[in-house]
Amino acid sequence: MNKPLQENGNGANGSVEKFIDLGKLYAIVAKNWLVMKRDTIRLVPLIMFPIIMIMIYGYTTGSPPRHISAAVVDYDNTPTSHEVLSRLYSNDLFSIEHLYGSQDEGRRSIDTGVVKALFIIPPNLENDINAGKTAYISVVVDESEPIIAQTVKASIQVFVQQLSQELTASRLALLTSKSTRAGQAIAQAEATLGTVVDNTGSADASLASATANYRSMSYLSAKTSDMLLSTVAELRNTLSFLIDQNEIATTSPNSYSASSAALQLLAVGDQQQSVLQQIATYGSLEAVNQKMMGGGTKIYVSANSIYGESQKDVQAAKVAYTLVGSAGSQLADIQEASQNAATNPISMLVVEPYGSGRHAIDYLLPSILALIIFQGASMGLGRAIAGERRDGSLTRVFLTPTSNTTIILGTQMFYLLLESVRSCLIILVAIILFNVTISGDLLSILVIIVIYALGTTGVGMVMSVLTRNQEQYMAMAMLISLPTMFLSGVFLPIQTMPAVLQWIAGILPVTYAADALRMVMIKGFPLSYVIPDLIALSAFGVVTVTLSVLLFKRELI
Repeated sequence: MNKPLQENGNGANGSVEKFIDLGKLYAIVAKNWLVMKRDTIRLVPLIMFPIIMIMIYGYTTGSPPRHISAAVVDYDNTPTSHEVLSRLYSNDLFSIEHLYGSQDEGRRSIDTGVVKALFIIPPNLENDINAGKTAYISVVVDESEPIIAQTVKASIQVFVQQLSQELTASRLALLTSKSTRAGQAIAQAEATLGTVVDNTGSADASLASATANYRSMSYLSAKTSDMLLSTVAELRNTLSFLIDQNEIATTSPNSYSASSAALQLLAVGDQQQSVLQQIATYGSLEAVNQKMMGGGTKIYVSANSIYGESQKDVQAAKVAYTLVGSAGSQLADIQEASQNAATNPISMLVVEPYGSGRHAIDYLLPSILALIIFQGASMGLGRAIAGERRDGSLTRVFLTPTSNTTIILGTQMFYLLLESVRSCLIILVAIILFNVTISGDLLSILVIIVIYALGTTGVGMVMSVLTRNQEQYMAMAMLISLPTMFLSGVFLPIQTMPAVLQWIAGILPVTYAADALRMVMIKGFPLSYVIPDLIALSAFGVVTVTLSVLLFKRELI
């Protein structure tokens, strides 16, 4: 009975085996490298695959969307709507390629894929904004490509928020200007009213004092004048009673009488002189009284002049009152406008062009279906030619009188039918389990699947013909299928990719298939609308089938 070899024991030739033999370990590593180096078909994909994947991932992620094709319908046609148009044109997020006159024209551009977003500016946009209401800009987004639709919606939301912030800032600037003017009017009114108050108080006091003084002075002057005139009259009457000096001299002839008359004459003369002096004094007082009365009259005239000036101040006060009223009205407007400024001037209203209530899988299914068909055909045909060479199944076919074209077409026909059945099964499961809505004709969908599967199985046949075993086939299939998955637009939007990668994505068959399936399954278009895609897929299928026939060789391993 044979005993199994023991580790660190004797080998088949009697030599002692080590647990780890570094020399032999190095030899085995070198042997595997030599085997790998000779297998170029397997080595190149293994090295290139991570490089290509990191380049695709690096270039397609992290970049913000730019120049998304869009169109505008302007029903308002006012300076405000023109300002919105100007902002759209100057924004890098969108590329405004068309300006339509009606919503129907814009909808057709969405359906045909000419634009990815349609902005509809409603009538009365400017009136609603000026009235402090929220104006809604309707946005129609092509949701048949869910990744692009999500990007477009997010970009539009950012744009609308920026536009609302700018309009709010302009509103606040206008309010600031109004408040500044109101403040200036109030300051002017305060200054004017302050002057009026000061002048009016002074004028009232001066007028009251002047009137009282004038009345008192008039009364005193009249009394004084009466008293002085009465006194002068009495003095004059008194003077008439004094004896004349000549009369005194003639009435006293004797010596004694002469001396007595002289004395009497002297006394009468003194009395006359005193009366005359009093008359002169009271006459002077009367003149002073009249002069004082004249001065009082001038004071009264000045008081009236001051009163006239006060009337002018009253008029200025009325003007100031008007200014204050205007400022109050402006402040009321500012208060109302400040309340309006708190609302969003513009908001976004997303319109679903293909019916509301659809699930996300409704929009993902066409792209996923196109990707599954490509992955299944490219990854599943490793057994077709390369695998049958190794297990000998192809040897028995070579022993029969069968042409290469028949072998290739027969093999491809089987996998084409297999992919068609798998696709129909996927659609059926999606309808039953997830209630997916199919807008188009199922027969049209099947035609697209068959034509597309012809090309994808052709790719698998070309790779199977070029490789000698399944390991080589899987390495080559991985190099082709996984980058195609990222460049197809199913997981990453093509619009965010660099121009070179967009060009590569534009020539991939999965791009044309996904576009055709979206047009039929989501938009409900007949096959006549997807003829360009069908022509591209048919040409791709003819090329791959022809290449597989030309490259196929009747040789065994």
